[in-house]
Amino acid sequence: MIPLKRSASFKISVDDVQVEPVIKYQNPFDDLPEEDEKPVKKNGISPLSNGISKINKEINGHSNGVEGEEDDFVAVNIIQGADWESVNYKVQNFEVEDEVTGLAVSDDYIVAQYFMEPEIHVFSRKNFTLLHRLTGHDYGGQAVQILDHILFSGAKDYTLKSWDLKTGKMIQSVQDHRDYIQCICVKKMYIPSLGDEMTSLATGGSADHLINVYTPQESGKFKKRLSLQGHNGWVTCIEITETMIISGSKDSTIRMWDLSSGDLLQTLSQDAEITSLRNFPLRQGYCIFGDGESKLSLLDLSTGDTIHLMPNTLIGTGKYMRSSKYHDKNVDNFYVCDNGYLISASSGSKFVKIWKVENFEENIMKTDVTELQILRDHSDYLSVMSIYKDTIVSSCGDGKIFLHTFPEGEQHYDMLRNYERNSVAAVFKGGEGGLAPSVEKPTILCEGKLCKAGKTGLARSSSSFQVSFSLSKSTTASAVGRLLVPQTIEEDSDEDESSAEFVIEYVTDDEDDVFSDGDEEW
Repeated sequence: MIPLKRSASFKISVDDVQVEPVIKYQNPFDDLPEEDEKPVKKNGISPLSNGISKINKEINGHSNGVEGEEDDFVAVNIIQGADWESVNYKVQNFEVEDEVTGLAVSDDYIVAQYFMEPEIHVFSRKNFTLLHRLTGHDYGGQAVQILDHILFSGAKDYTLKSWDLKTGKMIQSVQDHRDYIQCICVKKMYIPSLGDEMTSLATGGSADHLINVYTPQESGKFKKRLSLQGHNGWVTCIEITETMIISGSKDSTIRMWDLSSGDLLQTLSQDAEITSLRNFPLRQGYCIFGDGESKLSLLDLSTGDTIHLMPNTLIGTGKYMRSSKYHDKNVDNFYVCDNGYLISASSGSKFVKIWKVENFEENIMKTDVTELQILRDHSDYLSVMSIYKDTIVSSCGDGKIFLHTFPEGEQHYDMLRNYERNSVAAVFKGGEGGLAPSVEKPTILCEGKLCKAGKTGLARSSSSFQVSFSLSKSTTASAVGRLLVPQTIEEDSDEDESSAEFVIEYVTDDEDDVFSDGDEEW
């Protein structure tokens, strides 16, 4: 077999076959003028402004009742918050001095904590310039969080410190753990049991299995309030609600503690190590957690019941399968957005995945999680990820911090998702002619930049492509065309430098799909 040069771009030549795009957008702007075309005014009103007027009328519930006006209506679908499904995202990156394992982001700052380097670096959020080098820790770490202009950091030297990000000076340092500080959580909220708004800070230890709870002040100073013991393994993640502290551990348990008294309320055993945990903003009374077997699950905080979320994982363009795993290894970090999207990362993967959470409103048991696209800009395994507003900030072992910023307030097109679809296979045609006896791989891997484009017709974030055909009437369910793929010829080869020939074979699993003489279109 002739070796192929892998590419995201394919040149297609098709005989007697009409090619349609795989992705069909909802509510396209077919009637809008081109950029270099001036709108033709009718009665002094341009079509664009007239369409916007109709949209406003539709939103406000007003219509003039003129028959036929709805035919010209163009609906603008604007989703709330960031459009994480969009492929029109902006990618930025900048280099840092070591492998980043702790990351905190705000409107003004990006804070990087390193694996071994004890310094913590503070960068400008606007232009990525280095603002401060925070010195004071003896080792690196993976626990940093920003609250207003105060940074809290825990490290491998067992200490918890607070810093003023405006000046770069340390405010306070304590050593209440007997081993590494593994995780940190800082939240400001109203506590009904205490009758006041307060800020809570909690840290989880590794080998000491401790959870320490503090009360920070606006100045950045903090006072220890509680020390919680009960876990038998490293405390890997902590979440704070209005009434509870929820902790996950390598002992495969989730524990719930009373926020005001520190009393242990419940211990819930799970089937794997807990690696990440967050409040579930889409349904009150639930939290969501990731584990060491690459699963994500919902936890009912009132009953203690666990619901495993089985994802729909993309295996080809528009083709999904039911899976138990979200990544190859641990779900180390994830974030659930208020508008129904989920973003996940794993230290055993080079990719950030974006999912859509659906069907949770009426029956939580029917919650559906579907993979939408994969961000493939990292060259090494991910070490940390943080989500801030409309931006995914992440880093890996290559010493770079990447920012993927997604649009807000733009026209939104839903990703076409077909769970049952016939496929198109690309089959190699050998030198002696004829089809290959079987199709070993129904798709060709795509490793170019267009793979991230998600909604382009051929390149797909799933590392595969698919062509959708609209066939003229025929008496057979197969159509033959040519797929021209650039070929790599080894040196000293006597073969001509020509494109390798492929045959596109339509494959159907349904005998009813066979055309009849009277069919105008498949």
